[in-house]
Amino acid sequence: MEELQSSIVLVIVLGTIGMLLLIAGMSLFIVLYQKRMLKEKKKQAERELEYQSQMIQMQLESQEQERKRIGADLHDSLGSLLWGAKVNASFLQRSIELKNSALDSYTELNYILDESINTVRRIAWDLTPDAFLYAGLSESVRKLCNQFDGKGIKIVFNEEGAEHWNDDRALQVFRIVQELVSNSLKHSQANLLHVSLSWQSGNLEVKLNDNGVGFKPDAGRNGVGLWNVEQRARQLQAKIHIGNPPICSGTEIVLQIPLHHDKE
Repeated sequence: MEELQSSIVLVIVLGTIGMLLLIAGMSLFIVLYQKRMLKEKKKQAERELEYQSQMIQMQLESQEQERKRIGADLHDSLGSLLWGAKVNASFLQRSIELKNSALDSYTELNYILDESINTVRRIAWDLTPDAFLYAGLSESVRKLCNQFDGKGIKIVFNEEGAEHWNDDRALQVFRIVQELVSNSLKHSQANLLHVSLSWQSGNLEVKLNDNGVGFKPDAGRNGVGLWNVEQRARQLQAKIHIGNPPICSGTEIVLQIPLHHDKE
């Protein structure tokens, strides 16, 4: 009888141990499975982020190629046609003695052709990376500010330090500044805009301040232009802050851009 009881106790103990081992094994399996699933989800998320980054990069590169094509077409086709029209107009003026209203019309035509040629050159310069590669970031931003200075707004450009930066990443920075200046002209209602470049150790700070109506995140102005700015900043691994200045009214935009790209 005692042997039977001992056997029953042993079976119960062994069964309990077996059940505990089974539960422990199942728990370990579940933990390992969850870790594996989390690892797979993390890898999937990383792949999706990388894919999105590649798609955005391709979109920005496509925009740049389209800008280059349009710039080349403007310079080579429309620019040449306008210059040919100016040459022919000058030939007619030399061949025929123009007087009174005819002379006035020629003078006006010559002025319009000159303005058109200058406009085509300016737009082609803005669109074509070749011109940027020659001028570099600082000179291109300076020229951009001078281009709009005095045309309804006072634009002041300042630079601390100096560096001739003209690679593809520098072009992305220029496109950001170009878009932000354009956005300020269109929406800020400002009459004064400060644009500054500050070259620091391994870092470039770009700052824009205007004295307009200020930045309103809920005003529905998060359009394609701002999307482009944010995506270009992300590609540059730059930090961007858009808001209102701490002291005066208006909008303040600050970009912190690493000069050396960390490839992951």
